Amino acid sequence: MTINWFEVTYTVIGGLGVFLYGMKGLGESLEAIASDYIRNVIGWLTNNRLLAVLVGFVVTGIIQSSSVTTVMVIGFVNAGLMTLAQSIGVVLGANVGTTVTGWILALKIGKYGLVFLGIGIVPFFFMKGTVPRNIGKILIALGLIFLGLNFMSGGFAPLTKDPGFADSLTFFAADNAVSVIACMCIGCILTVVVQSSSAMLGVTIALATTASEGHPPVIGLQTAIALVLGQNVGTTITAQLAAIGGNVAAKRTAMSHTLFNVIGAAVMIPLFRPYITFIEHFIGPAFDSLSFLYKTEAAQAEYALVGFEIAAAHTTFNVLNVLLFLPFVGQLASVVTWMLPDRDVGARRRLQLLGPISQISPELALEEAAGQVRQLAQFTEAMLVDAQSYLAGTSDDAALRKKINEAEDEGDERQKEVTVFLTTLLQVQVTPKQSNRAYTLIRLADEIESVGDYAKALTNYRYRMFRERESLTEGANRDMQAFLHEVSDFFGETAQAVQDSSPSRLRELLERAEALRARANGIRTVHLQRICEGECAPGVSMTFSDIVVAIRRIKNHAVNMIEAVVGYEVELGEELAQLDVASGDGARSLKASLPPPAP
Repeated sequence: MTINWFEVTYTVIGGLGVFLYGMKGLGESLEAIASDYIRNVIGWLTNNRLLAVLVGFVVTGIIQSSSVTTVMVIGFVNAGLMTLAQSIGVVLGANVGTTVTGWILALKIGKYGLVFLGIGIVPFFFMKGTVPRNIGKILIALGLIFLGLNFMSGGFAPLTKDPGFADSLTFFAADNAVSVIACMCIGCILTVVVQSSSAMLGVTIALATTASEGHPPVIGLQTAIALVLGQNVGTTITAQLAAIGGNVAAKRTAMSHTLFNVIGAAVMIPLFRPYITFIEHFIGPAFDSLSFLYKTEAAQAEYALVGFEIAAAHTTFNVLNVLLFLPFVGQLASVVTWMLPDRDVGARRRLQLLGPISQISPELALEEAAGQVRQLAQFTEAMLVDAQSYLAGTSDDAALRKKINEAEDEGDERQKEVTVFLTTLLQVQVTPKQSNRAYTLIRLADEIESVGDYAKALTNYRYRMFRERESLTEGANRDMQAFLHEVSDFFGETAQAVQDSSPSRLRELLERAEALRARANGIRTVHLQRICEGECAPGVSMTFSDIVVAIRRIKNHAVNMIEAVVGYEVELGEELAQLDVASGDGARSLKASLPPPAP
């Protein structure tokens, strides 16, 4: 029989394209539905190894891509939001989570793909609401996945009838160590080229389950499993590429991912035959009850359940690998630290999207940006502490003033990075809620950066007094320092409260904002009395007034932070947009907009 290679090629490539598009849609839809759940799962991250593995498993099971999870973990490490040990645990879990894809593919019910498409069309086109539409997208994506597998199976079918092609594959029968290594190398290389282990797993299952009358599939079970082991190694290239733009901690995470898979695959080489026997005699028979799905496919009935055996082998390998490495996470972290020593000690971690934007998980990227905003708030709070120290001094502390000025420049850079990061993220398909959260984070970063500007301004105002050899009265100096201390505490508590999004706590802070506004007015009134009584020189009075206004602006920007969060959480829309926060009226109106306190 002569093979029409052109027909085989376009059928397989076309089927692969449909399959990949379906996988992408499935991951996006599942993530959109479970976005809040993903955020809660990420919050479980502790130094507990089992919890870290669970986080990696759950998130990857939802996103349907271990590469995306790993790239985002590298982003977390790069931004300083996750330790190396935590990241290794999540990567271990991601390797298990990605095996969920194999079980979906093992169903091999391509003939029902149109059924999923037909059912999915109804909620996607004819129902309102985000959740029904996403459910429709999930069904459509599943239909495309099964159709893609069906197309690939049809493309591979002619190969089963060609004796020459079958003879050319004898070297890859995976019946000896050399052949197993060759198959693993092929699986690794193809995965590196395609940049998707899920795609290559789909191709492998199609090759191992596509048979024709009187002819076995193109490859056997042991060849398929050897290819899958290689695919586990090949998928680590995505993390390595993403880490190129990261710091040394990010590169260590990528290296740990590679070592985990390479060592696991190497250990499996001498155990390959017993492993195949285990799969064939213990795993395969467990799925015999599912053979009714394939009764109409007489030519392929004998090999239909091979897909489940491949999926089981994939899952078993990764679970065993996790069990092998879990007790040695600390040692693995030490090894990669030794392999990649610190060369950028003191360098600040940069916030950046790692990997192609089309592969970014919006929810995980938003969580990374939120962590960076929290860091920016802590950084700015430290600036305010330094500003308090400078204003409390009796002479110019040039080193402290320089530190505050340099910190303000770094705060500007951090705010810019958050804004660029999030505006780039918004170019991908995000849900309205994710879009609102991104804009909220941009607003928060802008307000926090403005507080840093005023911390620098306070320092410069005080320096002007030192330079002109001017001094405040004891009462004015006391009022200034007390007011700055109160507002600094208010900013720190606000930064924590907007992170927690507690309506009762936000209401308390807004009441304090009104009290601080009244305090500022009182300070200015008392100071006017000092001026009238001749206690303060005009120049000093102007500088003192500038300082009080700057401190009050810090309070206003903190109130703006609450406005941004309430706008996201409560979704008040235009009502919040019309608030005049700077005048103080906004705080009262915003407080009225919050949900009433619990009885």
